[in-house]
Amino acid sequence: GLLRVAFGVEHGNEEFRQKMLSRRVKNEVITHNLKIVTDLGIPISVNNIMGFPTEKRSLVFDTIELNRTFKSDGINAYSFCPFHGTPLRPLAERLGLVEKGTLARSITAPTMLSMPEFPKEEIEGVRRCFVLYTKMPRERWPDIRNAEALSPEGDRIFRELKDECLARYM
Repeated sequence: GLLRVAFGVEHGNEEFRQKMLSRRVKNEVITHNLKIVTDLGIPISVNNIMGFPTEKRSLVFDTIELNRTFKSDGINAYSFCPFHGTPLRPLAERLGLVEKGTLARSITAPTMLSMPEFPKEEIEGVRRCFVLYTKMPRERWPDIRNAEALSPEGDRIFRELKDECLARYM
């Protein structure tokens, strides 16, 4: 009666995951354990988060690379949301990434953090293209990078790549 299992991987860089999320698990263990489930024929979905305080674009690609090792039929990518009461909220406030007292919005909304090294628009562009980067061949990554642009042209490229990804790789 098991329909599927959802896993919260959240981040693909072991050092970052341990330091920022207090999750002390190696990528090899994550990959091995998810493979046990998929080898049993149980579909999995994987949840990921990007745009954490101090995170840079290159670290998101560690998460993408880790997700490329999974045989998942569902991948979710969310922007970090600094909810009150979470351990990273005070850090986001101290770094001036979010104003004290500002209420955090939905996890499905674009990020509310303002990071000079990883701007809101870039986080949202990578977030919307996360599945494309994970499922499509690396040769397509330059095209996917163009689809990150939050513009009419970027939207057009994104729609075309999304259709291609669904038809050929999912």
